[in-house]
Amino acid sequence: MWNEVTLATERARRYRQRADLRVNTPAEALAFINQVGMCLLFSAKGMELPTLYGALCGMEKAPPAHHNERELGLAWQWKDDLPIAGDVLYGKFLKRKPVFISLSLAPSFYALSGSFGEPDDFRELYHDAKLTAEARQVAEALLLQGALPTSELRRAARLAGEDNMGRFDRALAELQMKWQIVKVGIADTNAWKYCYIYDLLPRRFASIITVARHINSTEAMSRILLAYLNTVVTAPAGAVCRLFDWEPWRLDQIVTRLHADGRLQQDATIEGRTGKVLQCLS
Repeated sequence: MWNEVTLATERARRYRQRADLRVNTPAEALAFINQVGMCLLFSAKGMELPTLYGALCGMEKAPPAHHNERELGLAWQWKDDLPIAGDVLYGKFLKRKPVFISLSLAPSFYALSGSFGEPDDFRELYHDAKLTAEARQVAEALLLQGALPTSELRRAARLAGEDNMGRFDRALAELQMKWQIVKVGIADTNAWKYCYIYDLLPRRFASIITVARHINSTEAMSRILLAYLNTVVTAPAGAVCRLFDWEPWRLDQIVTRLHADGRLQQDATIEGRTGKVLQCLS
């Protein structure tokens, strides 16, 4: 049985939020993301996940208000460098919040997206009322013109102007949540001399599509769940459903299967807390 102290201690180890485990180089940052499978840049309310910034600092802390801290600068830099190199994915894949996803875990997420690996899959999603018109406009622009920085993408998608900023940003988040687009670069084509370049995911990461085609939904959910629990140690079923936007009945099926296989404990407890939590047994 875990208690608050032992759980926090174990999470600190797995999150590399210890001085002796802190990340110091881009290669170590990539190894950390690959190990945990998914992580945030900075902590976010309602999302139990490790953070790259915490691993850089060797402790959990809020980023400072000033921007001259070494660890903060490296976090911002590697947040761009690692995805641009094609080593990880970084985007709003969970709860419309930006997260890193390892290339080894990405096919499992894609397998749950309802897509078929074609650049124009977004049209089917729109036809099924799973995408807004604005999201389709953005995706159509990328399909026709190729990768574009956001400054040009706004115009190409007919969403330019201050009145459309919110609609455009929501469309980008929507397409990332549906695994249709990814960030592939940085440009200096806006007023702030910094904006993302987006492209259609199937066009940039064919390897993810190839692997995803051999993963059914049960196996995809199992892989994601086990990767998550191997990182966060324990989690209530409800928190898992909220994080990954899964139906409770479907998670129950996955948990029952993994429990029967001896890979997951479904009735673990934490001393001092009420309710059951999920925990890996491997």
